[in-house]
Amino acid sequence: MAPVNVQISGACARVRLCRPEAGNALRGDVVGELLDGLRAAERTPGCRAVVLDSDGDFCTGIDLSVVDSEGAWTAADGKALWELLSGLANSPLVTVAVVTGRATGGGVGLASSCDFVLAGRNARFRLTELLLGLVPVLITPFVSARIGTREVFRRAVLAEELDVAEARALGLVDEVAEQPEEAVRRILRALRRMPRPDAIGDLKSCHRILDPLPENYAEHAHRVFERAAADPGVRARLRRLREEGLL
Repeated sequence: MAPVNVQISGACARVRLCRPEAGNALRGDVVGELLDGLRAAERTPGCRAVVLDSDGDFCTGIDLSVVDSEGAWTAADGKALWELLSGLANSPLVTVAVVTGRATGGGVGLASSCDFVLAGRNARFRLTELLLGLVPVLITPFVSARIGTREVFRRAVLAEELDVAEARALGLVDEVAEQPEEAVRRILRALRRMPRPDAIGDLKSCHRILDPLPENYAEHAHRVFERAAADPGVRARLRRLREEGLL
């Protein structure tokens, strides 16, 4: 089965992570298929929203088996992940993440890059990168946009799991619902009432002007991540944790 399923119908594109046995981790193929699904939705006349959800846990972040294998995580992989996150944030469509299980590390960033984060009662959020010797540098702008840079720093250092109520109070989650699909339908109804589909893109362009990201941030993020991922101590720790069944 493909790791990502994309279905586009009417005003909504459904993009689902379909590899629950692997925690829906972000490998190069998964990132590529997510990005392809987003771009396909943007090209589809009448499509106004992309809903990103999952089978099982939402996303456990970057597949760490590709980090602790020499040469398996490349600069191209990092740039593709950045393109996906920034693409979700800046898309002319409304992007919605539906989180009903765990979102860990890069999974928190994947959800945070969307315009809306809807969560089920069992959703959990945790930044774990520093525990592994890595740095959540690629996802920091998107999580910071929701909860602020100081709070991201604190949550990354403590690496404590947040339940859905705590995540809602911080701003990681916009709405908690027994049936998140009801909230999705409400968003779609609002979008259908708008006479100009391109108004969403215009609104996002205003936000980018008001709160711009430094032009060199992506390059800096790639360098920081690659330095951490290449560190022998980090690789050894990841291998050890994997051997002990803790990853």
